[in-house]
Amino acid sequence: MAEIRRILEELRDLGTRNEPEVGVWWRWREGAIGPNSFIRRAFLSTLAETRLPNNDVTLWDQSYVAAALFKSAVAGALLDPQFPWVDKQIKYKTRWRLLTVAIGAEHYEARAVKIGDWTGMQAVLEGFFEETRRLIEVDLAVGSLLYRDSSVAVFSFPGERMDERVPAPWLSGWEKYLRERIGEIAKGLDLEAPPEVRLSQPTRSLVPMVQERAEALKSTAVPVHRAWSIDASEAKGHVCPVCGVRRNEDPTSKGKPCTVCRDRRHHRRDDWLYGRMGHDTIWFEEVADSNGRLAVLTLSLDLEPWLDGERVDSLRAQAIPEWRRFNPTLSGTTNPIDPSRPFDSLIGYTRSSLSSFNPNDRVFSSLQDGFRHEKDWPTFFQKIVEDRAAAPNWNSLNDDQRAAWLVHQFFCKLPSPGRVYRFWREAVEFFEDLLREFRQIASRSANPWRVRRLLLIPDASGAQGWQDRMLYDGRWRGAQISLVYVDALKGFVTASNLARLLKPEEQKEVLQGQKIVVEEEDAYGKPLDLKVESVKELDGDYAHLGVYHPIVPLEVSPLRFRVVLPLEAASECVDLSIAWWRERFARVWDRLPLRVGVVGFPRALSFQAVVEAVRNVEEALLRKEETWRVEEVWKQVGVLTLRLRREDGRSALRCVPLLLPDGREDVFYPYVEVEDRALRHPRDFRHPGDGRVFRHMGDLRVGDGIRVAPATVVTLWMESAAARFEPLQARYLEDWVRMREVWRLVERVAPSTTALQRLRSAVTELGERWRAPDGSWVAPEDLRRDTLRALLAEHLEARGAASEILVEAAMEDLLSWALDWHLTALRERP
Repeated sequence: MAEIRRILEELRDLGTRNEPEVGVWWRWREGAIGPNSFIRRAFLSTLAETRLPNNDVTLWDQSYVAAALFKSAVAGALLDPQFPWVDKQIKYKTRWRLLTVAIGAEHYEARAVKIGDWTGMQAVLEGFFEETRRLIEVDLAVGSLLYRDSSVAVFSFPGERMDERVPAPWLSGWEKYLRERIGEIAKGLDLEAPPEVRLSQPTRSLVPMVQERAEALKSTAVPVHRAWSIDASEAKGHVCPVCGVRRNEDPTSKGKPCTVCRDRRHHRRDDWLYGRMGHDTIWFEEVADSNGRLAVLTLSLDLEPWLDGERVDSLRAQAIPEWRRFNPTLSGTTNPIDPSRPFDSLIGYTRSSLSSFNPNDRVFSSLQDGFRHEKDWPTFFQKIVEDRAAAPNWNSLNDDQRAAWLVHQFFCKLPSPGRVYRFWREAVEFFEDLLREFRQIASRSANPWRVRRLLLIPDASGAQGWQDRMLYDGRWRGAQISLVYVDALKGFVTASNLARLLKPEEQKEVLQGQKIVVEEEDAYGKPLDLKVESVKELDGDYAHLGVYHPIVPLEVSPLRFRVVLPLEAASECVDLSIAWWRERFARVWDRLPLRVGVVGFPRALSFQAVVEAVRNVEEALLRKEETWRVEEVWKQVGVLTLRLRREDGRSALRCVPLLLPDGREDVFYPYVEVEDRALRHPRDFRHPGDGRVFRHMGDLRVGDGIRVAPATVVTLWMESAAARFEPLQARYLEDWVRMREVWRLVERVAPSTTALQRLRSAVTELGERWRAPDGSWVAPEDLRRDTLRALLAEHLEARGAASEILVEAAMEDLLSWALDWHLTALRERP
């Protein structure tokens, strides 16, 4: 209470002295409800946050969104000279607009020559969105942030009321004004492409947000989608290789960036140098593993169908049979809904009630608290159905369809603003939690030099005029060494994986007196001699540079998580991601697939080629929904286990909790869309739009077909830049788990690495001979199985159960995948 009182007293003082400085209000707001604020932490950890079905949206999410929408409503009332302040029904008439601001982040990423170009640009884009947020939330005070990813920010904004059938005159000119103000922010940051600014139509929900985001990104798909002037006054030199619009003032170098791009590249170095990034590195050479290899790990959760409400249709606010059972009487009389067939009975009751509107109807008042405040069916239908789902309007439907939509909306969890806000925050939190674990995994090593840095003091007699914060690359002991000159330290800070240079038992003094030939990063071909006079530990104001995490987060957003880490740590990070996804999202595994891409590459490979390969991998991960067949069902101690037949004919296991933490049966979340269109169980329900039938997982029977959005994985090892053009094969996520198990078995039975290499060659040759051009097998299955069994006996001396497991893995191509990934990409040895 004391902390909240202090925050409110600060607000009172600001209002009392009528503080004109916007920055003061901004700092108060960030301190009050920012990411590390006391209020946010308190509202996320109250005793009420049980995360049970009737409380699945946290107090923070609900409070933040309610405050954001109320803020915009008040701003609209103040802007409207005709606002009806005495209207008691104003709450039910209020609507908002969505203000969408987008920037073409994909173009900046594609143009990046080095990792520093992209990470530096990310910092600029982060600054752009922060200044835009400050403009909307504090300077103009017309709305608050409702959604944010790497390319788009969506804010609440005042909108016309439901009794305003035409665009309100008080909103005239706002879109143009905002475009100009936000454009000025972009120009002040020297952005090469203009931002897109758009206002949605009036709405009472966040359902249109996904469509608004898509339309905004469609505009920014063309870098210059409207007139945009760029200051290219530097007339000398070559065109900058990064931005492609300015000149670099150096006629002798085509690889040198222009002043703006060079400042962006070095901006991250300042953050690194002064500890504003925590302990994450910014140097690829420090990330590289013992073999000089790295990986980009990209994860996504297919969140968009949840943000637009499509997959929220499968969640129940309450089950119809449960509602009927716990409400045998309504307003003192018997509930008219037939308990033996509650769904059909409620549909019939609703359809018969549409002929006249009775605000005191006991059934509808029980199902929807706001029903008693309405005056007619069309208005109620607009608020409950049209504003909260992709549904046709009242006039385009018949009574059967209207009744079906109303019953569906009564019982499904609605994509309310608080719930939609929670969805994207949940995805971000999942990725942020993984990132914290990835840091620990990447830092593990038997060599203590793996995560340490040293300060090399150069011999003053060989002064070369070293440039402050410039990266210098050289070689020592046959391995690359990267150094950053820091003028304040009068020396070089190592920016390499020292475990590749120093043995665990060696002391730092082995570098003393060494002569290293280095080159400046933007001036290759001009060698410089560096003689190390002494080697020191980093301390004092720069002690934070002494240790680091060998990891570079590229993007942490609701729709995508990208991170650069050592290739040797990538497999364990994927294992952890799958385990956490299975644990946290077990009830919605069929509708919230985890998609995992791993792109491994050697340190010297072009960053542009790696980024293009990552994009190709992300595209290959997408897969249409499939129908999986239930083969077996087990129920035990509140857990349902399903054996499912995938479309490729293989089996998959899924475990789904059927009980809530308090011991009640979960009748809210574990529903799947079934192939069957008949309602066969009391808890079955049909979507009114397309007729899809959803069934509780506890009611599934052998033979049921269920619709699944498959979780997939793609791995790619890039020996050269040309590998980005290779065809990619997306596999099911559970195949990764099996592949890793196959490798662990191979490690136990393989007599030597040579034997494994010979086995791989034999299996590869067999595949080349017995496959048709379209990839199908031309040899009989029994012949393939017998041949593989013989090869395993010859090369690995595998017998018995181990042999049969490896034969089946080879028949599914899992053995080849395991050998290629672990022997070639990871260079592991059994």
